[in-house]
Amino acid sequence: MLPPMQAANPTTTIDPSALAVRLKIALRAAETAGAILMGHFGSLRSIDEKSPIDFVTAADRDSEAQVLGELRSAFPSDVILAEEQDGKDGATALREQFATLPWCWVVDPLDGTTNFAHGNLQFAVSIGLAAYGLPVLGVVLAPARREIFVGGVGIRATANGRPIVVSHADSIARALIATGFPYDRREHIAELTERIGRVLMTSHGLRRAGAASLDLCELAAGRLDGFYEQRLAPWDVCAGHAVVEAAGGRLSDFAGGRHDVFGGETIASNGRLHGALVELVRG
Repeated sequence: MLPPMQAANPTTTIDPSALAVRLKIALRAAETAGAILMGHFGSLRSIDEKSPIDFVTAADRDSEAQVLGELRSAFPSDVILAEEQDGKDGATALREQFATLPWCWVVDPLDGTTNFAHGNLQFAVSIGLAAYGLPVLGVVLAPARREIFVGGVGIRATANGRPIVVSHADSIARALIATGFPYDRREHIAELTERIGRVLMTSHGLRRAGAASLDLCELAAGRLDGFYEQRLAPWDVCAGHAVVEAAGGRLSDFAGGRHDVFGGETIASNGRLHGALVELVRG
């Protein structure tokens, strides 16, 4: 029998065989959900509006139903937090229990819905798994790009099966940074633009692609050097968190403290420039 693997919390151990089984199912669920998304892609006829710029589509719902069906069938005792099923209220209700749950799936069936609705290829199925509140597995599939990212505790970070690692950039001046904008950006435009100005003035460049899970995976693959965003939900960051750590990266909140997938603040980096990025974002 394999020895248990140690998670980020020294009091938490992960059974590698249990994690390996869950990885297998997550990969299968992501691939099937990705095929569903591609079946809808380019032929979207209906968009329901949760807010003027926060869309839910039939593609979201069909993809989520597939993922949740696979996970529930294979692991009926595991808890699942999913964007369309649970929403913000469900996330709030689960937050206090999160650190006590041996297995909790955190699912975004379609990260980058607005991109998807406009025919932009930057969208993904994001399936994260947490153990006692810590992200331990991430599977992020970008079906239109035919690229799948995987990583976790004891699971090497890969893109399409090839190992990936974070970049070697050691200064903000040499760093390509990514960010995202919250759906309530109109109420926070002054804060957002001030921070953007600082990053643009000091970094090598700033990108905004519209799917946080993929931004984090691009960072894990060394294609970005840093990432920051506010008001993200757990399903936006849980899978990407696991992939970034598996690739040797670092995550925190905006103060440089422990990254909490429920905390609404994410700074991620290759580790080498993390302190400088925290200072820059914090202002």
